[in-house]
Amino acid sequence: MGEKVFSVNILNMNNDTVALPMLGQKNLLIFYADPSHPGQNKTFRDYFKTHPVSGLEITSYGIVNLAAAPMLPNALIKRMALKEVKGTDGKIYFDPDGILATAWKLPGANNNFTVIFINKNQVIEFYKAGQLTPEEQEQVIALVRKSDSYPYFVYFVILRLFFLYLCNYHYLYNYHFRRK
Repeated sequence: MGEKVFSVNILNMNNDTVALPMLGQKNLLIFYADPSHPGQNKTFRDYFKTHPVSGLEITSYGIVNLAAAPMLPNALIKRMALKEVKGTDGKIYFDPDGILATAWKLPGANNNFTVIFINKNQVIEFYKAGQLTPEEQEQVIALVRKSDSYPYFVYFVILRLFFLYLCNYHYLYNYHFRRK
């Protein structure tokens, strides 16, 4: 934790090479998955299926480390990944060579389901390879909530301005048109 990271190229669902989405633009919650450990952190992942991470200041997605499971065919892994996010707004990318784990020097990432939280300054604030403890799960959820609190303030201000606009419109309508 505390290390600054840089963008690496991964594959999207169409096998197009793309830079890590939103790195440096938003806070990121990244699930870096080893396909040979599909059960790790399942409860934690399911929580985010019902509480999606998306806002003006934060986003989340999964990256499947295809190099971590050389015995499994990539086509099968991709089908499994699609099935995992079906019915959600979840986004999935693929790392065919395990470049993310190598470039960012992530210990244990090639043999575990890894959870990474990166702030907008591209600094890792949370990293865990393997099963999260309940305390670690709460720590990640707190980081997500802290990152997503700003948009609620913005929504509140916009809603308040809209309300004031409606009140003024109602006043002007009644004053000018119903005065007669």
